[in-house]
Amino acid sequence: MLRLWLDYEDLTRIRITPGLSPLAQTVLGAQSLRGVGPEPLPGAWRSRTRAGLTGPSRLLLDLVPPGRWVPDFLTPYTLVPGFEPEVDAVASTPVRRIRDELERSYGPRPVPWLRRLAGGDGETMRTLVRGLRDFHRVALADSWSGLGDHLCAEASRHARTMARDGIGGLLGSLHPAIRWTSPVLEIETLRDGDVHLDGRGLLLMPSVFVAGPRVLVAGEGPATVVVPSSRPIGGTGDTLPQVFGRTRAAVIRLVGADGELTTGTLAARLGVSAASASQHATALRGAGLLTSERRGKTVHHALTPLGERFLRGGESPE
Repeated sequence: MLRLWLDYEDLTRIRITPGLSPLAQTVLGAQSLRGVGPEPLPGAWRSRTRAGLTGPSRLLLDLVPPGRWVPDFLTPYTLVPGFEPEVDAVASTPVRRIRDELERSYGPRPVPWLRRLAGGDGETMRTLVRGLRDFHRVALADSWSGLGDHLCAEASRHARTMARDGIGGLLGSLHPAIRWTSPVLEIETLRDGDVHLDGRGLLLMPSVFVAGPRVLVAGEGPATVVVPSSRPIGGTGDTLPQVFGRTRAAVIRLVGADGELTTGTLAARLGVSAASASQHATALRGAGLLTSERRGKTVHHALTPLGERFLRGGESPE
């Protein structure tokens, strides 16, 4: 559980933006490609993106496996917005910070090319920069306009909530894994501990590439809370989030896509604690949508026939 402590100045500096920066969307898109879950973009986005990956962009996938912290230097806060300034910020990251963040995310002995990156090898950093540019071009460049429109609509929805219900109403309605008890915003995510923002402020950003909340707190800029988009991009035909809530809808999709998942894997894919994942699975099991079977020390979850019908949209909510 990560706890963000907001003082009065932080509350006056809450901003809602139409989604993450181009580089952060690129990094989360790469992590989404590594996982198995709902399509973040319409059509055959995963297969089209995989087919267009270059050697450097495939190396990027080593940096963003599901269930691990994404190193913060990959999502820098820059005063000048835009993809190229952010890529330049990545390229100029101090070697010590890269080494510390890679060790925190992957342990003392990551794969060989990450060890070279941690050692300050210039050619390896240039390869990473090429990979970021290639992945953005292949995965997002053609979709950026439509993605931007979708995220603007999501940001507007959050802004209307804040205008209608106040800051507390907004912070308390972002996601089931986010709880607001003034002055603390509790977030179920892979990070743990307490962070006092001390006037840095808070950015709230929707993304189609996450199933659970993410938090970016590094650097001198505001803390960033990334929340899942409330509906699929390109349409509103998916009724699962409206019926079950976003997190339980994500559980149904993840289990349906993989056929069977353990509680631990669900927690990693959702970015929540194992206890929270177990609670969601228990609720869906009680509704007759999941079956759960203990095998040794792990519990495996699968969809029931009713759950399959819900996932395919062939069963009404009633």
